[in-house]
Amino acid sequence: MEIVGLMLVRNEADILRVNVLHHLAQGIDRFLVVDNGSTDGTDRVLRELARGGRLRWTRDDGPYRQAEITTALAREAFHDGADWVVPIDADEFWHAPGGDFRRVLAQSTAGALGVEVLNFIQRRDQLRLSPAALLQMTRRTSQAIGPVERVEELVTAGHIAYVEVLYSIKWISRPTATIAIHQGNHSAVGVGGSAIRTPTIVCLHAPLRARTILDAKVEQGSRVEELRPPPGAAWHVRRWWQLVEDVGLERVLEREWAANSYADDCLDVYGVRHPVAYDPRLRNLIRPWVSTEITRCHR
Repeated sequence: MEIVGLMLVRNEADILRVNVLHHLAQGIDRFLVVDNGSTDGTDRVLRELARGGRLRWTRDDGPYRQAEITTALAREAFHDGADWVVPIDADEFWHAPGGDFRRVLAQSTAGALGVEVLNFIQRRDQLRLSPAALLQMTRRTSQAIGPVERVEELVTAGHIAYVEVLYSIKWISRPTATIAIHQGNHSAVGVGGSAIRTPTIVCLHAPLRARTILDAKVEQGSRVEELRPPPGAAWHVRRWWQLVEDVGLERVLEREWAANSYADDCLDVYGVRHPVAYDPRLRNLIRPWVSTEITRCHR
């Protein structure tokens, strides 16, 4: 059985190595990666990781065609003989809490497995990106707020913060020659069998790991908007981009970072304190790989 991770990355040098090492340790056999025009040294990280023979990458400096590029990678993996593909964002850390990731997939007869996504929250004073920043993400909302169909409305109205939302499930799929993975990996069609949800695998998500990541999210929103996507697609980054267009960068960043980061175990959601709960799962899961990266950076 071969499991292939698929990644489209842009300016993820701070956590890319941690991400890849974590997933290789989980049982993913190899990675297919496209670097979408990084300028922060992500290409250097990819070259180093590729020397081990378990990662192959190319560069595409064109528009942010996430669904199209990920679909092409999935079909490439199929033609190379992959049994499963896992589309992974650089800020996502997948694992099987009660067992072995590979065993879960080996025992499944499904064509696709739908996985819960849990958002983790950064502390307010983490302003800049670094591998160690992930170790500070030990808070979550006590219960994600939904339903999924209403989260955009609730965030836009200022009732909740983005990090509090009930996230759409993501998919691990058996690839075929005609597989199509949609924006954000929130749905896939043309998979090799029926699609079912599973509680045996979970995706731990670190969406806003430092205040400066909001700049990148605004840029991503602009790049998504250029493609004129359907309503609802990548709504959160498009919302941040539109807010900057309407209000201005610094004002938006200050307000949105307060709403989506914690201090004194609370978010500041547009003037209203929303409590958060302690949850060390992300930190405990990735600490070995963060420690390895920190040691490497200080040599």
